[in-house]
Order: sequence, then structure tokens, then C-alpha cells
Amino acid sequence: MRRSISMIIPVIILMTAGCAGARITEMAHAPWSGARIESIAIDPRGGVMGEEIALHLNSGSLRVLNADQTVQLARRAGLDEYHVNSPEGLEALRNAGTDALLVLKTMIGWDGNPQVVTARLIDTRTAEVITGFSWENGWGGDFGSVADRAMRKSVPEAARQISATILNRIG
Repeated sequence: MRRSISMIIPVIILMTAGCAGARITEMAHAPWSGARIESIAIDPRGGVMGEEIALHLNSGSLRVLNADQTVQLARRAGLDEYHVNSPEGLEALRNAGTDALLVLKTMIGWDGNPQVVTARLIDTRTAEVITGFSWENGWGGDFGSVADRAMRKSVPEAARQISATILNRIG
């Protein structure tokens, strides 16, 4: 029994030594000192990740426009979904009472989980980037191994981490 345990421990150490959890790398910014952010629109090109983040950001003090609502606002202003992040799009959002626009790009990995997500939260009044960051999924062991699958986060888990970062940034 003692010999079995002594053989298993090095294997466990080797399996976990080559692992890394998901991480967020934020752009270097001073703490946000602009106007209070009370409403965020999700860029319609954010896909499933944008919708999932919208669900996690929705709280009693923060109003969140999902991608469909953002498109409706853009269309009322005579714009299409590809121009939401233009000066005209930001003005339309601002005129509708939206304080910020969340722009996301997601690269999906081999297993259908997000590999990399980049995010920029843009103030609709000044077009200033409130925060910008990159989220990277974890990895472990050999590509596709059990250890690798165990370290990787799903879309809801990634959205929860990204939402927490955004909420922490805007106070």
C-alpha cells in the first residue's frame, strides 16, 4: 500500500505541474474616474459570449441591453449592427441613455470552449476605453488530455469571470 502511494504521488505532481488556470490580463489604466456607469449595451457581434456576459452583468443597479436591444437602438438611429461601435452608434446609444458599450471578440478552442476573449468597455459619452482586457482559457498536460479538459473553462464560467472583472472595474 505504501509503495502504491509513493508511486502515485509523483504522477499527480507531474500531471499538475504543467497546468495553468484561466487568466485575465487587463490593460494598464488608472482607476475609472469618469461618470458612473449605470447601463451597458452589448455589441451585437459579441455572439454567445456577449449574451452570456449580459446575463451575468444584469444586476439591480446595472441596466444591460442585450445584443438584440442594441441592434434595435441602432436601427432606430438608421444604423446597422456593424456601425454600433462608430461615433454615430455611440451617439445613438448615449441618446438612448446607455453609458457604455461592451465590444467582444471570441476565439473558440478545439473543444468548443472559448480559447481567448478580448473585451473593451467604451464610454458612449467620450469614446474613451473604460477598461480593456484579454481572457485566456486554462490548459493542462498534453493537448486534449484529461488534465487539459479539466483545466478549461466553459462559456458560462468564462462569462462569470469576465463579468466580475467588468463590475470590479466600474465600481
